Amino acid sequence: MTHPDFPITAIVYSNGSEFETFLLEATATMAGEGMRLAGLVQHSRSKPGRTRCDMHLRDLSTGKLYGISEDRGPHARGCVLDTDRLLHACAAAELALSSQTDLLVLCKFGKTEAEGGGFRSLIVKALELPVPVLIGVPMINLAPFRAFADMLAREIALPELICDRSATPARAFA
Repeated sequence: MTHPDFPITAIVYSNGSEFETFLLEATATMAGEGMRLAGLVQHSRSKPGRTRCDMHLRDLSTGKLYGISEDRGPHARGCVLDTDRLLHACAAAELALSSQTDLLVLCKFGKTEAEGGGFRSLIVKALELPVPVLIGVPMINLAPFRAFADMLAREIALPELICDRSATPARAFA
């Protein structure tokens, strides 16, 4: 799935909702092509009267949804991520990760990962198995991602993937 010299493929983006839509479509296509996927993809849901959406992670192995937002009221600003819920989802996804997995897909190398937590343990386990990793990286977190991944990752800009609709998702990450 990934280039042999780069076990991690980072899709770099600046528009989170555009990336979320792309990743949901790509994982659905890859699963339909018979790929054995593990990992977590984000589903954001708008909440009437709220400035922030509710965030859910769907486990690609089981289909289970994990709510990872903290309800801080209708006027909440800033991050509403509940890190305990995120860690619970990560632990569940890690149980499904095995050497039989074709690809570990993770929705974001976000602030939590930049600070040393979140999906990092899943990435490390995948590399140990070895299972290739596909992860979204927002532009704002590109420097911390590069420091974490060192020379193990290749980067693809989201607009390049969106423009090349002729490539199937599985081939786009080959």
